Amino acid sequence: MKFKTLFSQYGRFEVLYMFVMVIYMAQATKETGRMVGSISGNPIPFLIPIVLTYLLCKRHPISFNNKNLYIVLAIYAIWAFCSLIKYNVFTTEELSYHFFMVYAIVIAYIHVQVFGRKLIPLYENILVLLCKIAVVGWLIAVILPMSSSLFRLFPETVYGNHVIYLFNWMDPVKGQVYSGLLRNAGCSWEPGRFAIMVVLAIFCNLCRNGIKLKNNNNLLWLLLTLLTTQSTTGYFTVIALFLIFAIKKLTLKNAAFLILVFFPIVYGIFKLDFMGEKITTRIEASKDMTRLDQSFEWHSMQSEDGEYLGSLDRFDAMAFEWINFIHDPILGYGINFKHSYFYNNISSNFRLANGLMNILSVYGIFLGLFFFYVLLKSSRGISEDFYESKRMALFMLLCLCAISYKILAIPVFTSFWFYGYFRKGLEAKSAIKNFDKI
Repeated sequence: MKFKTLFSQYGRFEVLYMFVMVIYMAQATKETGRMVGSISGNPIPFLIPIVLTYLLCKRHPISFNNKNLYIVLAIYAIWAFCSLIKYNVFTTEELSYHFFMVYAIVIAYIHVQVFGRKLIPLYENILVLLCKIAVVGWLIAVILPMSSSLFRLFPETVYGNHVIYLFNWMDPVKGQVYSGLLRNAGCSWEPGRFAIMVVLAIFCNLCRNGIKLKNNNNLLWLLLTLLTTQSTTGYFTVIALFLIFAIKKLTLKNAAFLILVFFPIVYGIFKLDFMGEKITTRIEASKDMTRLDQSFEWHSMQSEDGEYLGSLDRFDAMAFEWINFIHDPILGYGINFKHSYFYNNISSNFRLANGLMNILSVYGIFLGLFFFYVLLKSSRGISEDFYESKRMALFMLLCLCAISYKILAIPVFTSFWFYGYFRKGLEAKSAIKNFDKI
């Protein structure tokens, strides 16, 4: 969908606002990471989404007198107070961690109240535009290897260089290459992270249209882009998503679809070199945790305490987050990772790249389960608001994505996480007029 069409359906400012929020959601640079990072530093990148959200509320006044908003903020405030007392740390850094979580919840509330159901097609269409840019950038990089000298003129990121925040070229020297083919990170900081943004947009499309390839260019663009990311998380999740939407009930027709179409495609995907290699490597690695103990011991002797060296694999991280949880099951270790059992007793040089078990280990059993309850309510809420009623689809989607990435406190992801909790009822009307044009 072209910008002109988007502007006519959702409003010029509203589209540009969500476009900026999605760019921040991607966190490709330190500047766009400020929406979930630190208060200190250059204030402009930090203030841009806040100012834009304020203007959005001025254009579409909403009431903050909402019982569910009060409940979630009160529960979080009680937990945060207990956590601060527990560690007796009241520094600006410590308080900023709680600020960003509250900030994400309030942003989610505003998005749901202002956009309502329109949040789903709006996010989808913006991702499609970014996917088109990503595919073009990726094709240039793959077909014209000499273009690397041009990409390297742009500001450097963790794995490459970003082109005005719209496309993050992956530098082959930094390792984002599988089977000799460069991976596509789109507008995000790395390919897997971009893949889960794309999968969320695919979910939005499936909610509105079901599995429909004919005259559904959005879905084709999203699937093509996902293919170029070479992301195991993205592939696993989209396969599960299609399976949920494909099987309404086990009829002869559906069984034939599974046997003749779906399963052969899945088999072909798993036969890809990078998929098989990554899966085999992770399974073998999970059987031998002693290698990590030896690595931690060696790095602790070679590095300074607290020096960041890297993040553990998602499955290793899940195991260690479980250890964190059983050592602090009630309140969790809090949002500051330096309070965790892993950081203080195992290694201060590595971080844990797992966002699913992290919800329980950070927030404890009660608040953690409350957040999962909110997600379940949102999953059911979205299914009730659209033609394709799949009550567990969003829950499954975000849980699978969270295995590899922390997404709960990232605005826009949080908007989907809290959608059903903050929606205005079964109609889920938006504050934007001409609602029927979605």
